[in-house]
Amino acid sequence: MSRIIRDFWGKILSPLYVGEREFLDKLVTHLRLSQRALDILESMVLSAVENNNISKTKVSEGMREIAALEREGDEIVRQVNDEILKGAVPITTASIMDTILNKSDDVLDGIHVLSRELRRTYFLCNTDPVRKFLGEEFLEMLRIGKEALKNLIEVINDLNTKSFSDIRVMVMGIQKLEEEVDDIKDSALDKLYSNAKELTYLEFMSNTSLIFGIDDVLDSIKDIAYMLLTLISTYGT
Repeated sequence: MSRIIRDFWGKILSPLYVGEREFLDKLVTHLRLSQRALDILESMVLSAVENNNISKTKVSEGMREIAALEREGDEIVRQVNDEILKGAVPITTASIMDTILNKSDDVLDGIHVLSRELRRTYFLCNTDPVRKFLGEEFLEMLRIGKEALKNLIEVINDLNTKSFSDIRVMVMGIQKLEEEVDDIKDSALDKLYSNAKELTYLEFMSNTSLIFGIDDVLDSIKDIAYMLLTLISTYGT
């Protein structure tokens, strides 16, 4: 185990640093809400692609479930922000922790927005080109997002057992997944623009919104991973 990681956990596990330990625990709790939300979003997509007599019901129910998770996440953010303002963590790390928390909130908020956009798309623009996009490019991007989020939670859970270099390799793996989504995004946009004359305005805008929405979620996951590296490194200085 590297000196930086030893210093990090030596301080985190001391009574004086209970605030940071609780922060990491609550961060994982918040990220797991996003995991559940992505699972629900995937089910919504599959229901929309199936396009049967209960698809609209399943899509609407999924959106409501994600909205409930988003409200639960907001409460966690409020609690952690209160603790930070009360001085539960040192001022040297309070700022980076606040930024990490806000980024985690961006992930869950982004999934919530995607669920609403997906429902709107399916109810108002249920066409073959849209369902094809949902079942191919969007579903692939979403599943890569699920893998990236799972890996991010593993990074946090492995902070007490892995070396700094091992953690950095895990973070780079998350960046690689984000880059894969970027490639799919570019390809999907190229296809979208090349077929623009054959699409309605609503089809074009709906697909575009979903593409950029899932890309934003991956960006936030990657940002959290790198900010965790920054947080760890502050204990090695």
